[in-house]
Amino acid sequence: MSTPIRTLVAVDRVIPPHDVEALLDDPGITVVGVVDQESGAAGRSSTSADVLLVACGEASESALAFIASAAADGNDQPIVVVCGGNANGFMREALLSGADDIVLIDDAAAPGAETFFAMQKALARRSTGPVLDAGNGTLICVLGPKGGIGKTLTTANLGVALAEAGHRTVMVDIDLQFGDLGLALGLEPERTIYDLATSGGVLDAEKVDAYLANHKSGARVLLAPIRPDQASAIPVEFLRELYQVLSSSYEFVVVDTPPGFTPEVIATIDASSSICVIGMLDAPSLKNTKLGFETLELMGYPVERVKFVLNRAGTSVGISHADLVAVLGREPDLLIPSQREVVRSINSGEAIVTELPRSEPAKAFKELAAMHMAASTTQATTTTRRRRTLLRRG
Repeated sequence: MSTPIRTLVAVDRVIPPHDVEALLDDPGITVVGVVDQESGAAGRSSTSADVLLVACGEASESALAFIASAAADGNDQPIVVVCGGNANGFMREALLSGADDIVLIDDAAAPGAETFFAMQKALARRSTGPVLDAGNGTLICVLGPKGGIGKTLTTANLGVALAEAGHRTVMVDIDLQFGDLGLALGLEPERTIYDLATSGGVLDAEKVDAYLANHKSGARVLLAPIRPDQASAIPVEFLRELYQVLSSSYEFVVVDTPPGFTPEVIATIDASSSICVIGMLDAPSLKNTKLGFETLELMGYPVERVKFVLNRAGTSVGISHADLVAVLGREPDLLIPSQREVVRSINSGEAIVTELPRSEPAKAFKELAAMHMAASTTQATTTTRRRRTLLRRG
């Protein structure tokens, strides 16, 4: 067994003691000290710790002040926050204050294991960057901090384009309450991710295969639950295990996500080989896209693994391309032109790369697929070289 993570715990006066005990109930965690958040950073123990765990019963300004104070000390000690109650908006504020990762107590099926995993990620990021999936396949997280901007459209067409190029491809819809990937691809939800998550037993490639829908392009698809109330039955830990299985069986795993940085989205980002951020030329979308890029930076995600796709490019809405670059600080990697045929393809349940392969939107999605194929080849070559170097040294 690896060396336990030495943890200094800072608690507030709201979180119940039994919740703190549950958060630390993992053999990989060793508590080296406990302090009161109200004592401030000056009251922290001088005991050597690998991680500072900030446990708060609810989102609060005092917790944010403590996190900021601890981060300002200049110590290279990662800060992991665990929070109960309503955490709306708190996740971003905590990251901005200096936290490395956050666990929401109410969403954790096994709080101790969730806490340990978050601390492992935080330590790994400090030394080597984000934790990427250990499978051989490329996992692409299609991300958009705002709804209605084309995430599902992009996932569907990117996945189909990769499959039509001859690659073993699977698409996963983790918009667990309102996922529409099946609708965009014309697939009936006979079996969904909910059925897989509640089936029990060991999760392996053969089992997962039985729950995947077949698309005519050759791509496989794991569809979202058919009812919003089923979302709660799909824990984050299940998604992490699922991504490992799929990445070991498929060349490309393309994941459609809900808006925002939910625990499910963060788990997907952590497992991803690359991220495809979708944006549009409207003020709310630009604002949320900017916040999304900032959040990825705070999470330590490598900027070179992030592709920015501008959907409905060329639309005249009073915001110019220059305005876009000024707000976001970067050029789009790809422009998806606005055409009526795109909406028609969605309504008919057909990917536009198949229905109208010579259209400009179809060409753009194929170019996006080519970008990811090239990146995957480069990454595989780099990995092979590293392995050969290690073998020579051995």
